[in-house]
Amino acid sequence: MNSQFIIPIILLLLSSCADEVLLQEQCKDITSPDYLVLCEGMYGYDNATLWGIKEGQSVELFSCRNNRRLGDTANEILVVNDSTFIILVSTSNEIVKINREGKLIASFQLRGSGHFLKQACILNDSVIAMTDLYADKVYTFNHYTIRFDSLPIKGLCAPDGIAIGNSTIAICNSGYGIFRKKEQFASTVTFYDLNTGSTIHRATGINPQHIVFLKEQNQWLLQFAHLTTEPDSLGGMQVFDRTYNLVREIRGKFIGKPIAINSLLHCLNGNMVVSYSLNLDVLDTVLVNQTRDQWYRIGAISNVMYICNARNYTLPGSIQFYDTKYQVIGSKYVVGINPSTVVSLR
Repeated sequence: MNSQFIIPIILLLLSSCADEVLLQEQCKDITSPDYLVLCEGMYGYDNATLWGIKEGQSVELFSCRNNRRLGDTANEILVVNDSTFIILVSTSNEIVKINREGKLIASFQLRGSGHFLKQACILNDSVIAMTDLYADKVYTFNHYTIRFDSLPIKGLCAPDGIAIGNSTIAICNSGYGIFRKKEQFASTVTFYDLNTGSTIHRATGINPQHIVFLKEQNQWLLQFAHLTTEPDSLGGMQVFDRTYNLVREIRGKFIGKPIAINSLLHCLNGNMVVSYSLNLDVLDTVLVNQTRDQWYRIGAISNVMYICNARNYTLPGSIQFYDTKYQVIGSKYVVGINPSTVVSLR
């Protein structure tokens, strides 16, 4: 696939769509935000948002800076460098390149139906790799030359999570939940060597969604969700070693990617945040959600943890920061619907 499959997004707001974005007089100004917050929005509702937060303030940035909506279902934000960020908008199949203030630098869209850009990782300063859930593809995209290519990886089945380590890309083949669970490569992880082009598939728990590379251990940590339609709907995490063999599995209602803080792994497990040693031997519950709100994702900025609260998945959510002793830092920031990732600009 090459650049002929990309069309620039025209930055014009038609009068008939004027009610789709905040009016400029409704926009609150915030200069040099400390953090960017990506909010996925709801599938099919075209209400993904990008927020800026600073010193107790939270404001919607993208529509106010660019006089247009971000799009439908924003699933990924990547930090390319100190001044450049890339957002994947999945239903819109759009790659959005912005600066620190949320201002649009460039925007490109994948042509045709049958695509759903899902997750991505950075290969170098110029190129990212991204999964296409519907097309069973992994693309590379050079955001300077504006060029798409499709990596020659066979045996992908609804690829979702993706990560890179030691010149190897790991891809979660989710099987798209219940819809393709019986296909050959559903519920596997694919390891693709960028240098040699060799491909290795390993079986995983049902419906793998996220994977991270643990550099210090030279291991891969994968989260799978199982299926809510099955009697045993409990998911889990699995560890694959440097030779891509499964060496450890633990079960739980894990959500999203685990994060490392002070040499401990932290995971969102149902209504709790739990911590493990890096070899997954020691378990401790560090925070418990005692409300009816739904904790959606956790993340870390240096040694500060944040929790993305989706409330009921249809109302504006919030962000809360915690110190190394799991005590609340500052105030809660109200943001958009289904917040998923916080990026530091400090």
